[in-house]
Amino acid sequence: MMMCTGTPTSNESTGHVIDICSHVYVETSSQQWICKNSSAHPSCLKEHRIEDEITAVLEGAELWTELKQYQHEMVVGPQGRRMFPNFNVRLSGLSPTKFYHVFLEARPIDNHKFAFNYQTKSWLLAGPAEPESSKRIYYHPETPLQGSGWMRKPISFKTPKFTTGQREGNMIEIKKGQKYQLVLHLVEKSDDMSLHNKCLEFVFDETEFVTVSCHQNQIVATTKMNRNGRVVVH
Repeated sequence: MMMCTGTPTSNESTGHVIDICSHVYVETSSQQWICKNSSAHPSCLKEHRIEDEITAVLEGAELWTELKQYQHEMVVGPQGRRMFPNFNVRLSGLSPTKFYHVFLEARPIDNHKFAFNYQTKSWLLAGPAEPESSKRIYYHPETPLQGSGWMRKPISFKTPKFTTGQREGNMIEIKKGQKYQLVLHLVEKSDDMSLHNKCLEFVFDETEFVTVSCHQNQIVATTKMNRNGRVVVH
């Protein structure tokens, strides 16, 4: 099994790892993979400290961290919107010759819905969350790839879009006014194509965001405008 370790630099963050021993990954007829049972029982979520170490490092963590302190807002819509900042991760410690599948998940942080309060300029609880879609996992287009290929350069997720409508193609289906964080899934490809493969998930706390149709917090909007040049403001 594999372990995520390491010390991040000022503009990098190392994800903490959880072994997904109860997850089952299923390949669908459309060449997409979905994760069945994405809320594993706590007894199945364990940290493993063993000899082999795999590290996942988030690039550009400084901007993610800056946005989180103001409650990061991610613009979504029925037609789909690309995420900003970009989610780029560097992997190390993989076996160069083994094949791995890589997935990106937008995982709900809690069971609540939120609304922006213009008087306090903050996000407040606004009731229970809407039922989540099972289509919150994006299959990286290069999957499966040998470990040497994944480690050659940062893994980029510039293609996927967040949508509040029906998922099509490269879209991740999520709900507006709810909080999520990004999770990287790494699945070692087995020789017998078993559904119960060795798998890890890397959780990056600084990627937490609330979904919006347009930015409510001017600080978040300005920060993104300065870095990206494009922003949608209420």
